[in-house]
Amino acid sequence: MCISNSTCKPHVELAVDVFKTQTPTLISSLKDFFTALPSPKCVEEILATALYQLADTDPDACRWLLRHPQYLEPELDLVEWATQFALKKLQAQGFVREQDFQFEPNGKLHACDRAKVKLSAGNSTAEKLILEEILQVGN
Repeated sequence: MCISNSTCKPHVELAVDVFKTQTPTLISSLKDFFTALPSPKCVEEILATALYQLADTDPDACRWLLRHPQYLEPELDLVEWATQFALKKLQAQGFVREQDFQFEPNGKLHACDRAKVKLSAGNSTAEKLILEEILQVGN
């Protein structure tokens, strides 16, 4: 991580609290506040970590945020993250892009049933929500 865990924890907790409000102006203010952090990568890591925690503590707020990914951009591009996650996981399992699965420009995934099953297996709560909401992968 870009900063120590002890320094990072309060930032993550603050982000989780702000995300729970589901208020776009507060999210924007949070991102402005984080500009003082060492790098854009650091901000991205904190937002991603907070999103993972939010999925475990408040799945409804997490779904809301995932349905409005533009509120985290450009610091955290959820469509790009979800696309790369799915791509790596499917290719590692031997699936072929454009043959077994493909992505629309908005990130929506079209995949054969077998690929969908493999993609959904063994994911964290946050990864499951991201796949469902961003890539619209369901059972």
